[in-house]
Amino acid sequence: MDDKDFSMDDLKDPEKMKRLVMKYAQTEAFKIWGGFALVAFFVFFMFSSGDFSFLLTLSSLVSVFSFLMVAMKIQNGSSCKGVSLKMMECYLVIFFFRLCAIVPFEGYLPFDKSGDWFYQACECLGFCLAGLIVFFCRTRYAATYDPATDTFNHIYLGAGALGLSFIFHPNLNNFLPSDIAWAFALYLESVAVLCQLFMFMKEGQAQPHTSHFLAAQALAKIMSFIFWASSFSELSNPNHYIKAFVGNWVVCTQLVQLLVMGDFIYHYIRCIRKGIPVSQLLCSDNV
Repeated sequence: MDDKDFSMDDLKDPEKMKRLVMKYAQTEAFKIWGGFALVAFFVFFMFSSGDFSFLLTLSSLVSVFSFLMVAMKIQNGSSCKGVSLKMMECYLVIFFFRLCAIVPFEGYLPFDKSGDWFYQACECLGFCLAGLIVFFCRTRYAATYDPATDTFNHIYLGAGALGLSFIFHPNLNNFLPSDIAWAFALYLESVAVLCQLFMFMKEGQAQPHTSHFLAAQALAKIMSFIFWASSFSELSNPNHYIKAFVGNWVVCTQLVQLLVMGDFIYHYIRCIRKGIPVSQLLCSDNV
């Protein structure tokens, strides 16, 4: 059954439904996301009080899952091929500055029980995994990393994000350095994926693990976007002519990443629906 033959009527036919499920179950994406779904349900029942803010913890969990997937793939394959070192360096900085805002303070933590320690633990693990991937690219498997295809200047991304964070930052921690650190991490995260997307275009192909990584980052950003869009007013200060719009700015910057990744997400979903390897998502003939 190919994508052209699929229709909603097929879901009413038990035999066709069985073939459809078996087709998707054999794909790498199904196994990866199916495994993560089981972990997410376990975390929800064990560490959450069921509050809506658990969505922020789940967003962090999805992000950490994506880094773990890339680190394991590099270690098992002894190769950093297709991984953007510059993007990983950006994420290393992102996790560091976010931890500076959420470990000593509580302003940006979920109200959910998972915000007591689990959310911070996820961010800390993400920082360690990003550092491990940077180590792989720069040292252990440096011979397999191709800097000629990883050419997007991430210094400009960092400088722009830092400049914006000085102007547009919330004050939930009531401590200026930590509030700026949180905003800087958020703004840099919104554009960090550009390094990987440009690497895809340079190479003319997408590695499966980096494709799944970007898809997971998009999902994490959707969850984060939903959470902050529902509570963005808490980020703003109505008594300040600039900070009155901080909440709107925070939501917009997260939306920017989703728009930047829009074409990639579309082709990724098409690959999943057709049951073809996501490594072919840049091949228009297949997708």
